[in-house]
Amino acid sequence: MTPVLIHIPHDSTVIPPTELADFLISASDLCREQLRLTDWHTAALYAEGLPAADVVRAEVSRLVVDVERFADDRQERCSAFGMGATYVQTCDGRALRTLSPARRAELLDLYYWPHHRRLDESAAERLARFGRCVILDAHSFPTGQLPTQVGFSAPLEIGIGTQPGHTSPELQALAEGFFRAQGFVVGVDIPFSGAMVPNRFFGTEPRVQSLMIEVRRDLYMEESTGARHDGFARIQAVLKEFRAELARFATT
Repeated sequence: MTPVLIHIPHDSTVIPPTELADFLISASDLCREQLRLTDWHTAALYAEGLPAADVVRAEVSRLVVDVERFADDRQERCSAFGMGATYVQTCDGRALRTLSPARRAELLDLYYWPHHRRLDESAAERLARFGRCVILDAHSFPTGQLPTQVGFSAPLEIGIGTQPGHTSPELQALAEGFFRAQGFVVGVDIPFSGAMVPNRFFGTEPRVQSLMIEVRRDLYMEESTGARHDGFARIQAVLKEFRAELARFATT
């Protein structure tokens, strides 16, 4: 175990058969929605070869439950687009599901709250052992704009998301400097803002630091198919080096 915890919320494509009945769109449309919304291969990009204790990964597709969102839609900006913790709209605004309050609560109990308990426990273990926890919130983004984006810049290659009270100026500067030195076009809090902080420590524990990294997908995969291309190895190597930088930051 290290002080660095990798959070991977959006790379799963698993939709359990028991949850398929909720969806109102065709199987082919559901596949297209997954192709658009899944952060493909991010588990391998950010965390291949790491011990299980250093990674918290969502078990199901974000189309079932999005563990990155606030559970309360009143707190969640993306719920305005039908994409809160439980999605009810597609990227183009069509009805995806109709969920009763009881069904929504059931989905959260099955997938959302267990994920967040794992996050809480993993962060608490690091605080107890190292006195610090640094979370790398691992994402990717498509070349075409999503409805939930807070900004869009076509040349942007790496997005850095920050969280007030949990992303220190030093941590933000480290990330900006690292990726720019690697030759990437970098934006801060675009195309998405924020970074995952475990519920137990959100807003109360500055020793839990967090940073979201978004890699533009065409740098490592074919967006039309989801298949990796030759750029994958380079991006994976860069992110491995960035993890090492975070580990040095966490121990100084």
